Amino acid sequence: MTPSDPMASTTSWRDTYRYRSSREAESRILLLINGFSTETSGPRSLEGRVKLAKLDFLLRYPKHLATILASRGLRDTARIELERQDSPLESRMVRYRYGPWDPSQFAVLGSLIGRGLVEVVPAVGTNALGYRTTMEGQRLATALEEDGAFDDLVGRIKLLRRHLDLSGEGLKKIIYQLPEVAGAAWNKELV
Repeated sequence: MTPSDPMASTTSWRDTYRYRSSREAESRILLLINGFSTETSGPRSLEGRVKLAKLDFLLRYPKHLATILASRGLRDTARIELERQDSPLESRMVRYRYGPWDPSQFAVLGSLIGRGLVEVVPAVGTNALGYRTTMEGQRLATALEEDGAFDDLVGRIKLLRRHLDLSGEGLKKIIYQLPEVAGAAWNKELV
């Protein structure tokens, strides 16, 4: 391709766009980190980037979350409701070496950390780093929850915390039981 080739600039724009943060992604990740880092008995953190990525996958793909919950014996109305939900995605995750991944996740985390909404802390009992919301991040997450626009998302986060608060490695093993993930080629968008 030559510099004057119109497809060269389009391809470059698409590649660059995949690595950018969006307000929707930032809101989703802020709510997820807040859901896993607030505790009545004191602060805790969401342990590690692998766990964050796997929880984000299940949060964004409610039908896969329903399948996993069913395989773990959950047979209540919350799981049945998940099967009906369709999560409109601003971008799809891709299959990567360690499972589903969103190329924009570094930018999303960087934005949240840079604006003082999320902080990086040592994860308790591991060598990994954890993420937790700051006081300002908690205030914003609470405002987003009260808005009502994120009700389905907040409901899924509560299900994740209640039933799938596992290590990143544990979540990866469960997710790889999904044929849509295990059978996907690397760098292929997941549906």
